[in-house]
Amino acid sequence: MKFMPGKTLAAFFFAAFCLSAVNLSAQSPVTLQADVNNPGRVMPAEFCGLSYEIKLVLTNATTGKHYFRPDNQPLINAFKVLGIKHLRVGGNTAERSTVDIPGKADIDNLFAFAKAADLKVIYTVRMESNAPAASAAVAKYVMDTYKPYVDCLTIGNEPDKPWKYPVFAEEWKKYADTILLPDYTPDAKFCGPSATGRGVEWAKSFADDLGGWDHLAYVTQHDYPLKNGELVTNAVLAAEGRARLLSTDMYQIYQKFHDVFVPAVKAKGAQYRLEEANSYSRGGAVGVSDNFTESLWIVDYLYWWAGHDALGINFHTGERVLRGLPGPDRPNVYTAFTSSSKGYTFLPTSYGMKLFNLGCHGRLVPVGVTNNADKVNLVAYGTLDSDKTLYVTVLNREFGPAAREAKVTVNGGKPLARADVIFMTAPNGDITTINGVTIGGAEIKDDGSWKGKWTKLPPASKDGSVTVTVPAASAAVIKIQGK
Repeated sequence: MKFMPGKTLAAFFFAAFCLSAVNLSAQSPVTLQADVNNPGRVMPAEFCGLSYEIKLVLTNATTGKHYFRPDNQPLINAFKVLGIKHLRVGGNTAERSTVDIPGKADIDNLFAFAKAADLKVIYTVRMESNAPAASAAVAKYVMDTYKPYVDCLTIGNEPDKPWKYPVFAEEWKKYADTILLPDYTPDAKFCGPSATGRGVEWAKSFADDLGGWDHLAYVTQHDYPLKNGELVTNAVLAAEGRARLLSTDMYQIYQKFHDVFVPAVKAKGAQYRLEEANSYSRGGAVGVSDNFTESLWIVDYLYWWAGHDALGINFHTGERVLRGLPGPDRPNVYTAFTSSSKGYTFLPTSYGMKLFNLGCHGRLVPVGVTNNADKVNLVAYGTLDSDKTLYVTVLNREFGPAAREAKVTVNGGKPLARADVIFMTAPNGDITTINGVTIGGAEIKDDGSWKGKWTKLPPASKDGSVTVTVPAASAAVIKIQGK
């Protein structure tokens, strides 16, 4: 055995101590009951999507290439490994006069990418400082050429910033009416109003005005539940943000937001999608949106809105997030993945999406907590696939020195043939981790490959239940196949 220098030896014992601390953490029993006899809605395959600035549709001035193009195989691989089937292009640059409007070559490359990655697209046409006929010409080219890949058209972005709703509604109608003229795109489907979180009342008004209209695909809304990430300026505020994202307090925030517009949407027989969202706005919060906290939060956020009938969520991302002019760009804190020399480096946000898509198959199934005497900060969700396979996703949101691992017993209400589990973890259960997150014991490689494995669980007990230990600050998907 080779002698270890002092610093190396100290690091070795420190790592061993951390591992021991994880292994010896307090364990609390939790019992879950899945109600497979009362499945709910079918989950859309494109529920979890991504949102990008439309500037990325343009040719890159440095490389001379398009970001979205059919031969960008690493990017196609990234979408596919995460299970992403929905793409929105828009954002602030969709309305910025200093940014070019994408031309035919840009649009061609975008939709060739969409075809290669098997995506549906929300495409934004410019409203601000742009004539209705000019927007209609873009809409016509998009719809005439790529209709199978278009989910809907959006006119403008976050109009509640410069407009009052009545004025916006009148202007929006001019653009929509022009696009629907026989010479342009008479069968177009629209989504909107794409307002900021502060303008959530606009979604209610939009639903009231257009709900039931044949040309409304669905209502769209932006949501950043913890608001401006630039206000998280120090370690104390970051720690508070992490704790908040992993707390049940978030459900009150979601519910209050939901109640402003969703009842109005449903009353009109319409549907809705959060077409731009993330934990914090303005690119995210350093120390919160860029680490394993986001991985855990994103799974919970997706399931909460799925359980409240959203069509899906597009998480805003990109290589960099663009700030208001003038001023330099700031690194995008909450980005899902970013360019590397070998393809794309997958960051914590992407792992939450991956785990969600591993466990979200078929119909939503109620999962009740029938025993949690120690009040572990744990939540669980279920889906039932068409082949009757039950997936139960468990989030153990305990963290820190007093965190407890959970001994989770799941009863699926039927005899079992086999049960498997896959875990999403961070080194030493550290929610501040940026690198080293794994699913199934493996990281997602830069080329988009992933070799994570499901682990077979011991035979079920006589009542058909299975038991899994879910460590603190981790998530698990338990796959249960009936006889």
